[in-house]
Amino acid sequence: MENKIYDVVIIGAGPAGLTSALYAGRSNLSVLVIEKPNVGSLVMAHKIENYPGVLHSPTGKEIYVLMKEQVSKFNVDFVEATFLSLEASDENKIVKTDKDNFTGKTVIIASGWAKNGSKKLPGEEKYLGKGVSYCATCDGAFTRNMTVSLFGKGKEIAEEALFLTKYSKEIHMFITDDCDDKCDLTLMEALKANEKVKMYYSSQLIEIKGEEFVEEVLVKVNGVENTYKTQFAFLYLGTKSLKELYGGIAELDEQGYIVTNEFMETSTLGVYAAGDVRSKVVRQVTTATSDGTIAALEAIKHVLKKQHLKVQYS
Repeated sequence: MENKIYDVVIIGAGPAGLTSALYAGRSNLSVLVIEKPNVGSLVMAHKIENYPGVLHSPTGKEIYVLMKEQVSKFNVDFVEATFLSLEASDENKIVKTDKDNFTGKTVIIASGWAKNGSKKLPGEEKYLGKGVSYCATCDGAFTRNMTVSLFGKGKEIAEEALFLTKYSKEIHMFITDDCDDKCDLTLMEALKANEKVKMYYSSQLIEIKGEEFVEEVLVKVNGVENTYKTQFAFLYLGTKSLKELYGGIAELDEQGYIVTNEFMETSTLGVYAAGDVRSKVVRQVTTATSDGTIAALEAIKHVLKKQHLKVQYS
């Protein structure tokens, strides 16, 4: 891999990254995927029931293994490394990792939701897939008749809490901000009127506890620590890592996610973003694969146009 200039370098090996690698690899482009093993929302998902054409409710890791096996048939290179930074010029992009620097004509950022790269709370990593989740619309169906807790800003968790009212027995909303002008007041009033929902403001999650699965959470509410029984903890606590990683090469939204157009193009030519790292409303495996498809097709066109221009003027 040393000194090789890849047509496409992909940061992340989740559903978006692997889909991009599949399309680019099948197009006979040279492709490198940079991955951190056993990290990501897909790998951590304990059961997936809403992936079209898959009937036996596999784990996320099972789907990941099948995706990677399929991609590997098309001469795609993989490297296990931690992404550090990206330098982008009009000609080539330098992707810096803790293992080495890699050069690509194009780069697809598919590193997943920001939370996966941030510092974990006590108990968070231990109970991933065992009650800890980052997506209520993904895992809500597994919370039937359970007590659940959501943590995050009011605007971010209100819609997720409303979704959970279809399944959960009791819903604790631990809101980290004052919510005032930032929340949909109609939605908040609807939640307040729902007997399943309890709201706690000025909240800070301290620790997630349990035996094999999540059983309770230690939360500081208005400066006072208390333990609350719960069977699921949905975390929307945010991170600054995306701003630190990508702020210099892409436009970011208020939450730090990468802004793209419908072609997955960022504000830097030849750099694309796909999947949960992208600024959007819905984050599912199906939407990630869709993003990955579009990003790859655009990257392929970019590389082929560059090659054509070089031939014309050589």
